[in-house]
Amino acid sequence: MKKNKYIFLFASVIAFQFFGSCNSDSIDKVNASIPYEKIGGYENSDDVAASSLVSKLSFENNLTDLKGAITGAIATNVGFVAGKKGMAYSGSNSQHRYAVANASAAITGLNDFTFSFWMNTANTVPDGGNPGQGKGAQGIFTIVRPTQFWGGLNFFLENPDGAFPNRLRLKVDLENGRNGVAWGSQGVIVNLDNVLNTWVHIVISYSSTTSKISFYTNGVPSANVGSFAYAPAAGVVGTAPLYADNPGSIDNSNNAPKYGAFQMVGTNGKIVFGTHQFDTTPPQNNGGPQGWATSYAGLLDEFRIYKAPLSANEVKALYLLEKDNR
Repeated sequence: MKKNKYIFLFASVIAFQFFGSCNSDSIDKVNASIPYEKIGGYENSDDVAASSLVSKLSFENNLTDLKGAITGAIATNVGFVAGKKGMAYSGSNSQHRYAVANASAAITGLNDFTFSFWMNTANTVPDGGNPGQGKGAQGIFTIVRPTQFWGGLNFFLENPDGAFPNRLRLKVDLENGRNGVAWGSQGVIVNLDNVLNTWVHIVISYSSTTSKISFYTNGVPSANVGSFAYAPAAGVVGTAPLYADNPGSIDNSNNAPKYGAFQMVGTNGKIVFGTHQFDTTPPQNNGGPQGWATSYAGLLDEFRIYKAPLSANEVKALYLLEKDNR
């Protein structure tokens, strides 16, 4: 019995020394941390199409462009709240909010492009009756053209569709001033169903080579893209063709030239974030406030601008990486 007692005591001392050593010299101190598994070949969202990323606003309690293409932002009533990844830009349904900033040629000279951002918002309110904040078309982003009503490139939430109360209608308006483009003004809407008041990832890209504009929702081609010239009533999935003149039909029965190179004419190096160019004080153009238009009332996060159309694989990777807070 005495012998067994000593054996037990010796084993206890050895065990204490072993576990004590583990506590004082953690494996994390002598081994490199295990890296994240790559998504689409990328470890971080900033690695996706890195050479084409010209602007990134993360809204960490500021309007700083981490790539430097947007500078000198002057904010009006802008607010920030907890977002999809850190903090987010916060619009308002009761207070007019926006920012005006300087933009480099990397933005005002965009030809091919991709915009990506997270959005979380309620629906717009019909603009009938008395005008007010949150009613009508809510402006999100504009590249200013001071002598024109619309900017060179405009994103906004269109009036709601009464037949689809759970549908957001995100509109892109392009104003192509290139010589030979008869149909320079083009508007396309992506219909977003069942995403009210929840975070949704949006990607909008244009390729001058194919003359197609593409939309992605949460990393996959958007289900219902419409309102462009000769769009079918049910819309199309993901991608819409754009033409420089009357195509006669969606398959271009008139053999019209393609929309081609996108050139914004008459820009002045300014952008407006959070409302329309005609809805600031004072207006950035030759217009003025409209009863059917107002500033954006929802939330935005991780707003990125690329000078190239991202591929479907790049879009998917970007969505998954940002969703994973990478």
